[in-house]
Amino acid sequence: MIVARTSSRGRAAPVRALLSLMLALAMGARAPLANATGSAPPEPRPETVNPRKVIAAAEALPPGGINELMAVRIGGIPQWISIRGADRANPILLFLHGGPGDPMMPESWTFQRPWEDFFTVVQWDQRDAGKTFSAAHRVPDRTMTMAQLQSDTDQMISWLRHRYHKRKIFLLGFSFGSILGLRVAIQHPNWLHAYIGVGQVVNAYRNEVVGYRETLAKAEAVHDEAAIDALKSIAPYPNPTGPTPISKVIIERRWDAALGGMLYGHTKDDETQFWDLSPDYSSYDVRSAELGELSSVEILVPQLYNVSFDHDLSFGCPIVFFAGAHDRTTPESLVAAYYRKIRAPAKRFFLIQNAAHYVVNEAPGIVLMDLVRYVRPYDGRLSHEP
Repeated sequence: MIVARTSSRGRAAPVRALLSLMLALAMGARAPLANATGSAPPEPRPETVNPRKVIAAAEALPPGGINELMAVRIGGIPQWISIRGADRANPILLFLHGGPGDPMMPESWTFQRPWEDFFTVVQWDQRDAGKTFSAAHRVPDRTMTMAQLQSDTDQMISWLRHRYHKRKIFLLGFSFGSILGLRVAIQHPNWLHAYIGVGQVVNAYRNEVVGYRETLAKAEAVHDEAAIDALKSIAPYPNPTGPTPISKVIIERRWDAALGGMLYGHTKDDETQFWDLSPDYSSYDVRSAELGELSSVEILVPQLYNVSFDHDLSFGCPIVFFAGAHDRTTPESLVAAYYRKIRAPAKRFFLIQNAAHYVVNEAPGIVLMDLVRYVRPYDGRLSHEP
């Protein structure tokens, strides 16, 4: 859904360790080497190492895999995608990022490589986001609409199916991207092996009502007077008679993150330190991503007020939801209630403990195991679990 990022995002220990190592190498740090035999020291290494190149080498794919980074003309403009997979026979999984305007491509290196053994994963920088915003010379599209993004999504899926000769794909919608993704599942179920909603938006207004109430309750439970005062200052929240001012949304999201509703157990959220190391991004792209998210929020958030799937209860393809038990950005209670009402050829709900909104970042191994064991068989090439 709508995410206002203001400070440092936490990650799993291995990623933090890798990040520290990359930065140390970039500064020319050296570890002492034991030389018990007294032999000649090893050849000197270069004084600096490019962290992006090291990460690219670490996530290298085997011969015969797919590793493409390209701009595709979608909706009349060039839009950038990354396509990565170890086996061309694997099904395609298109990842619809959140925000609006918050690309996952530049931080996908922190979790995605194991996914690529089972899926050909497509990361797409949507209109006015990331590398696509770079291609637009950072000029915001002030006429951008949700209908336009929905059309872009349909065109992207059609392009992928045609280029890679796939009758169907897997579609994963994260947060804001789950609005676009669930609409595809409603309108074009024959395009999908399954739809996967992560941080699924069900009703945008009710989402804000429950998220605000839970965030204020958390602030009161931990006696955070600054948070309590700030949250009470924006009441009534959300605005009951129309779109909520973005200034209020930013305040709510700031305290949501500070109280662990974005990343469980963490109080800060700054993805740019991971973007800076992405093999797919230049420094120019990183700044474009920051600017594009700001403009996308300004343009698109007012259009989300009436988003609701309350009456969309029948689906023609399998439906899968992942929810963090501590998510107050897209509260898991709303997704669980919706899941119980829907009808689909198959459906699954995964509640991830020790996670909040960023489930794929917070519990990447658990998510991948569930995807491989329970979701991947929907492509028909593997037998279903009982």
